[in-house]
Amino acid sequence: MRKKQERFQSAVTMDSLVDSVRQKLLSLPDPRNRSISLSFHDLVMSGFAMFSLKYPSLHRFEKQTIAEKENLKNLYKIENLCSDATMRSNLDQIAPDSLRELYGTNLEMLRKVGVLKDYQSIDAHLIVSVDGVQHFSSKTVHCQHCQCRQHKDGSVTYHHSMLCAALVHPQQREVFILGSEPIKKQDGAKKNDCELNASIRLTDWMSDHYKDEKLIFVEDALYANAPHLRRIEANENWQFVVNIKPKGHKKLFKLFETRKKMGSAKCYEFKDNYGTTHRFWYDNNLPLSESGADMRVNVLLYEEEKKNGKIQKFAWATSFQLHQRNVMKIMKIGRSRWKIENETFNTLKNQGYHFEHNYGHGYQHLNTFLAYLMLLAFQVDQVFQRCNKLFNQIWKKAKTKVKLWDVLKAVFMIKVVYSFNELFETVALQFRIQLE
Repeated sequence: MRKKQERFQSAVTMDSLVDSVRQKLLSLPDPRNRSISLSFHDLVMSGFAMFSLKYPSLHRFEKQTIAEKENLKNLYKIENLCSDATMRSNLDQIAPDSLRELYGTNLEMLRKVGVLKDYQSIDAHLIVSVDGVQHFSSKTVHCQHCQCRQHKDGSVTYHHSMLCAALVHPQQREVFILGSEPIKKQDGAKKNDCELNASIRLTDWMSDHYKDEKLIFVEDALYANAPHLRRIEANENWQFVVNIKPKGHKKLFKLFETRKKMGSAKCYEFKDNYGTTHRFWYDNNLPLSESGADMRVNVLLYEEEKKNGKIQKFAWATSFQLHQRNVMKIMKIGRSRWKIENETFNTLKNQGYHFEHNYGHGYQHLNTFLAYLMLLAFQVDQVFQRCNKLFNQIWKKAKTKVKLWDVLKAVFMIKVVYSFNELFETVALQFRIQLE
């Protein structure tokens, strides 16, 4: 079975992944004036190629060598390049909502090649980590959808953020974007949007697109409120493991401490082979809060004491019935929430994607559209990383993703290639990797 799965995964190539994205991008509606000479295909694929190749700016992408132009044509099927100003003005017109429709299509491909089996957790559920991230900030540039942050000195910072949902697993390195929702002022609104409002829209969207998937939503304490958890429980296939904190859930923690003293809350403790002590206290069927007393949750408190005496404490509310056999799994699921920050946002910020660089703000949709295009390029990279042996060999030799992308782009700039396979093989030879 493992060999069969490896055979399926080896058939996943960057050429097939990029061509799949190209076909999907072409299905997006073109809102522009039809008299515009630049084709919609060349426009959207230029934007995708810029993030796929990790160019640091639109201006740098515009300045192409002869080899780059040929390679963009050979690998991305781009016939005509446009200026950075033309790309900004055209992409600004395209609503980004249609882009997120493309994220979930990779889920079926991952299922087909057997990857999803490695991401299954309790009762074959998939773990979905949800968190927000800021992707634009300026003291001067802004639009009607910008969030505004007032400072004591009277100045204002304008910013854009988004809420992302990603497939994660405690034992798996790769993460896969499942959905996103912009956190921005809605049309006609004067007040800032917020992460909780965005979560309502994202959960509703995911209800339409993943209603038949068995999902566990892993979120921080902001989401440990009755309306949000009821929205998750409305889908019989969905569960939750959300962080809770003593300051934000005083009544719940007070009740739990009372139950500990009464002996109704169970305790389980063991020491592993590394000398770390794991302590679990758990109880079921507690009211989340006074205002949401009808929202019943199961509570898990966990302490991790290292051999040197250092202690970390965590607490979660979950829809899973807790018992000694599953508290370790629930704890690992709860702690996997950090993967969306560590493996997604930090990767985009620090490993060559230039996530925090301002590629353009625009007047309508540009900033969010470009952020979504970057997520799409990241998604393709994660799928390829998961399935391709040669990519991982190059990464190991390069030591860092930044070095890998730099060498790949250097080859792309000076040598004409006719497929991504040829490009990666050329890069592999630069690291003296023996090709099979």
